[in-house]
Amino acid sequence: MTSDFILSLLEEAKRAKPRAGELPGNACFMDGDRVLCLDRGSGVSRYPYIEDGLVVWLHSTGFIDACESIFTIFNKSNFGEGPHVAFFGGLKDGEGYFPVSVTGAARQMFEKNVERYIVYSLKCAYCIADTEDVVFALRVAVDKNKHIRFTLSAVNKTDEEREIYLSFFMEALLRYAESETYWQKMTKYGTRYENGSFVLKSINRTEDMLVINRAFRGNGKVAGESHTTSRTAYLGASGRSLENAVSLRTGKIARQCDKTSTTDLPVASEIDIIKIPPHGEIAEDFDLTVCYSAEEAERALSLPSDNEALERELALSEKREAEDYDNLRMTFEGWKDGEVDAAVLNRFLRCVQRQTSFCAHGKNYGGMYLGIRDVFQQLEGALMWQRGLTREKMLLAMNFILSSGRPPRMFSFPKNEGDEIPVDLEKYIDQGVWIISTFYTYLAHTKDLSILNEKCNYIDAPDVEWCNARFTGERTTVLEHLIRITEYLLSNIDTEYTGCLKVLFGDWNDAVDGLGATEDEGREFGTGVTVMATLQFRQNLYEMIEILTRVGGYGYLTAKYREALDGIERGLDKYAVDVSDSGERRIIHGWGDKVSYKVGSFCDPDGKDRHSLTPNSFWAITGFIERDPSLKDSIIDCVRAVSSKYGLKTFDVPFSLESKGVGRIKEIVPGTYENACAYVHCSLFGTMALFALGESSLAWEELERSIVITHKNATLTSFVMPNSYCENEEYCIDGESLSDWHTGSGCVLIKEMVRYGFGVYPTLEGLRIQTPKYFPAKRGEINIRIGDTDVTLICEDRGEGARKVEIDGAEYEESYDELMDIPVFFIKAKDLPAKLTVKVTD
Repeated sequence: MTSDFILSLLEEAKRAKPRAGELPGNACFMDGDRVLCLDRGSGVSRYPYIEDGLVVWLHSTGFIDACESIFTIFNKSNFGEGPHVAFFGGLKDGEGYFPVSVTGAARQMFEKNVERYIVYSLKCAYCIADTEDVVFALRVAVDKNKHIRFTLSAVNKTDEEREIYLSFFMEALLRYAESETYWQKMTKYGTRYENGSFVLKSINRTEDMLVINRAFRGNGKVAGESHTTSRTAYLGASGRSLENAVSLRTGKIARQCDKTSTTDLPVASEIDIIKIPPHGEIAEDFDLTVCYSAEEAERALSLPSDNEALERELALSEKREAEDYDNLRMTFEGWKDGEVDAAVLNRFLRCVQRQTSFCAHGKNYGGMYLGIRDVFQQLEGALMWQRGLTREKMLLAMNFILSSGRPPRMFSFPKNEGDEIPVDLEKYIDQGVWIISTFYTYLAHTKDLSILNEKCNYIDAPDVEWCNARFTGERTTVLEHLIRITEYLLSNIDTEYTGCLKVLFGDWNDAVDGLGATEDEGREFGTGVTVMATLQFRQNLYEMIEILTRVGGYGYLTAKYREALDGIERGLDKYAVDVSDSGERRIIHGWGDKVSYKVGSFCDPDGKDRHSLTPNSFWAITGFIERDPSLKDSIIDCVRAVSSKYGLKTFDVPFSLESKGVGRIKEIVPGTYENACAYVHCSLFGTMALFALGESSLAWEELERSIVITHKNATLTSFVMPNSYCENEEYCIDGESLSDWHTGSGCVLIKEMVRYGFGVYPTLEGLRIQTPKYFPAKRGEINIRIGDTDVTLICEDRGEGARKVEIDGAEYEESYDELMDIPVFFIKAKDLPAKLTVKVTD
């Protein structure tokens, strides 16, 4: 990162600045896969940089945190805390200096003439603080060796020598937790300073350490240095914060010490006085290594900081990652209703691919653990452009299934082979249904049946919710794992009353966790049912039958699964559709023990008439609607009932504290999370259902409301999908989001765009082309690989008033889908050529 590069990037950011309103939150796209974020009045964007599960987050507020699975390196700053990582430049100001926060974290209240720009690219980010005379910049990256790399730079823009300082402050957590207690803070083992490097260690009983090596380069000269390992010494007095640290004003740490432990909070910090010649520069390269033994730390201390190698690596890795995303390309031109800028949408969809890849291939998910349900949903999206990486992660995750076939709700990767594995064993019934569907999708997209023969481990754990597991030593094929998962799900069919899948602790809608309760002595769960997961499992049985038939030799299982299918379908027909006194029908969310009450019905336990979106969505998505197409009207009624200005809500009527039998959802503020909120993951299930029902115009309309780029008041990252848009007038909540990046809404958007938006739907047997009746743009194109075939599908609106489909000039099997109200084409896998071009014109 040279001065020429910094100044060039600064000029590019300044040119892009007038377009900062094209994305919510004062942001816009730049050339390449880069995003510019400027200061915003409220809310925050962020971007992750990751290598083999070690992730560093840079927030648009300038805050930085880092972790790997359950090991937290720099913890997140919450509820008004100051930053744990900060970089400053000092401008000469009388006898002292005026501190400039390079990232924007811990900035001075009364600073003048400082313009900040944060630029996110695929493999590194840049923070620029532009002042009248000097440009300060910070680059943030993670290299291929899992080292955290910072480069802090200063460029003199004037014709005269300038005296400045560069300063950094780092307070590491280094614990297998997201935070620490007051006692833990006061018993940290400490930090030591040694020949310009720092070694931070969390507690005396472990060997987990962070080594910080540094090196200067450039023609600026270091004219003075002061350092300390004491937080209080850097701040200058107890009770101060970084914003008013004495040392940042004086340019010198008055009390220097090389070791800190117990009586103060240990940190790594330094202030270097620099003299920069006219138009000169200086850069300080930081190489942070996480070490797990004293020997490893000593080796790390001797490592040279190779900036040139890092520059080459970043350039190459950015190119490779961009090429990965090119394996799936979706572009639009001329959005018809004018609500969406097609060029912005195209760039946004690539960012959502990045979001999906990050979630699919990381080691944690929205916390210290990795959710089975979460990761397999993400993998089902990422496999469309990253086959190899996704295959590896699918196989890795399959090692964490209990030998009974029951997946844990969440798990974390062990630090070393043989270590215990922290798991969450809350009995949510739906973990396995996502696994089976993901493997089916993988096989449909890749035609790679060999994955079924790969062997994976199992885990064993006590039958308690949160505990530690170990590998059993038993290894069987992926196919056997899938069979055991299916058998576990079959063992939870309600054979006493309804023939549907019992909800146990809960399903995808986590907060509705009361349906499985029972008052019967000696029983952990009752016979309460989730309609959504029952529909998913019905689909799984069809998928498993198709897989086993393809493999051959499993006739006894396919017969068993067909028999189970019959029972499930009869149960859904009989119990899952509520009928009002006037004869109106409604697909319900589920029911409690012994069908003693219903939820999402005409009369719920709280006396409310309530619609639930998820079961209605999956009634259509899984094809169960084909048994009785007249239920389409009921599903459309539900969609209209839950529609809002922010998209489709989970329920049209929120649950109150007086609601019985539904679980903790009644304790959630109405209009937030799953309680009658536009919970985007769910919203997209609903729009997918609209496509499946032939309501493509309405589907695109609701889809527009669900994507973040249409929300001017978005409060989190504005270039990836959020998990929600909350709304509650009483609490002045109007469109705020509760989470970003770690959410299934991104991967569902990608899958929906491919399968329904363009209509490229692979199966084990071949490829179905089902382009929707209404297409929202004048032109659209998708490029995707199915098996060994490069597929291009082009949609054009030529105003001809009649649809024409051309498939390489050849005739393929054509039928008419009555529900979707479109012609569909099916190309058998054996007939797929090396390249396939489909043109759909209207």
